[in-house]
Amino acid sequence: MFLHIGGSRVVAAKDIVGIFDIRIKEKQCNREFLQTVKTGKSLDEEEVKSFIVTNEMVSYSPIAPGTLKKRFQANIFDK
Repeated sequence: MFLHIGGSRVVAAKDIVGIFDIRIKEKQCNREFLQTVKTGKSLDEEEVKSFIVTNEMVSYSPIAPGTLKKRFQANIFDK
Protein backbone atom coordinates (compact mmCIF):
# COMPACT_ATOMS: atom_id res chain seq x y z
CA MET A 1 0.00 0.00 0.00
CA PHE A 2 1.23 3.48 -0.87
CA LEU A 3 0.26 6.96 0.28
CA HIS A 4 -0.02 9.69 -2.36
CA ILE A 5 1.68 12.78 -0.88
CA GLY A 6 1.17 15.23 -3.73
CA GLY A 7 2.18 15.65 -7.34
CA SER A 8 3.37 12.33 -8.68
CA ARG A 9 4.98 11.27 -5.41
CA VAL A 10 4.01 8.30 -3.29
CA VAL A 11 5.48 6.79 -0.13
CA ALA A 12 5.21 3.18 0.98
CA ALA A 13 2.80 3.20 3.93
CA LYS A 14 4.81 0.54 5.78
CA ASP A 15 7.83 2.89 5.86
CA ILE A 16 6.01 5.91 7.33
CA VAL A 17 7.18 6.84 10.82
CA GLY A 18 5.10 10.00 11.09
CA ILE A 19 3.26 12.78 9.30
CA PHE A 20 3.87 16.25 10.73
CA ASP A 21 2.65 19.81 10.20
CA ILE A 22 5.42 21.97 8.73
CA ARG A 23 4.75 24.65 11.36
CA ILE A 24 6.50 22.55 14.01
CA LYS A 25 9.80 23.13 12.22
CA GLU A 26 9.98 26.49 13.98
CA LYS A 27 11.15 24.75 17.16
CA GLN A 28 14.93 24.46 17.24
CA CYS A 29 15.06 20.69 17.78
CA ASN A 30 12.81 20.09 14.77
CA ARG A 31 14.76 22.52 12.61
CA GLU A 32 18.01 20.74 13.51
CA PHE A 33 16.46 17.36 12.72
CA LEU A 34 15.25 18.52 9.31
CA GLN A 35 18.69 19.95 8.49
CA THR A 36 20.47 16.67 9.24
CA VAL A 37 18.26 14.14 7.44
CA LYS A 38 18.17 13.11 3.81
CA THR A 39 15.21 14.74 2.04
CA GLY A 40 13.28 13.84 -1.07
CA LYS A 41 12.33 16.22 -3.85
CA SER A 42 12.23 19.76 -2.52
CA LEU A 43 9.22 22.03 -2.95
CA ASP A 44 8.77 25.76 -2.91
CA GLU A 45 8.59 26.72 0.79
CA GLU A 46 5.21 28.39 0.22
CA GLU A 47 3.79 25.08 -1.06
CA VAL A 48 4.91 22.91 1.87
CA LYS A 49 2.21 22.11 4.43
CA SER A 50 3.58 18.90 5.93
CA PHE A 51 6.56 16.60 6.06
CA ILE A 52 6.54 12.83 6.15
CA VAL A 53 9.27 10.98 8.05
CA THR A 54 10.05 7.52 6.68
CA ASN A 55 12.67 4.91 7.48
CA GLU A 56 14.87 6.28 4.68
CA MET A 57 14.22 10.03 4.41
CA VAL A 58 11.94 13.00 4.93
CA SER A 59 9.55 14.06 2.16
CA TYR A 60 7.80 17.41 1.95
CA SER A 61 4.19 17.64 0.83
CA PRO A 62 1.85 20.41 -0.31
CA ILE A 63 -1.02 18.48 1.31
CA ALA A 64 -2.18 19.25 4.86
CA PRO A 65 -1.25 16.62 7.46
CA GLY A 66 -4.91 16.04 8.35
CA THR A 67 -5.70 15.16 4.74
CA LEU A 68 -2.72 12.79 4.55
CA LYS A 69 -3.86 11.13 7.77
CA LYS A 70 -7.35 10.57 6.33
CA ARG A 71 -5.87 9.09 3.15
CA PHE A 72 -3.62 6.82 5.19
CA GLN A 73 -6.47 5.60 7.39
CA ALA A 74 -8.77 5.07 4.39
CA ASN A 75 -6.12 2.90 2.73
CA ILE A 76 -5.61 0.79 5.85
CA PHE A 77 -9.32 0.15 6.37
CA ASP A 78 -9.94 -0.62 2.70
CA LYS A 79 -7.53 -3.57 2.80
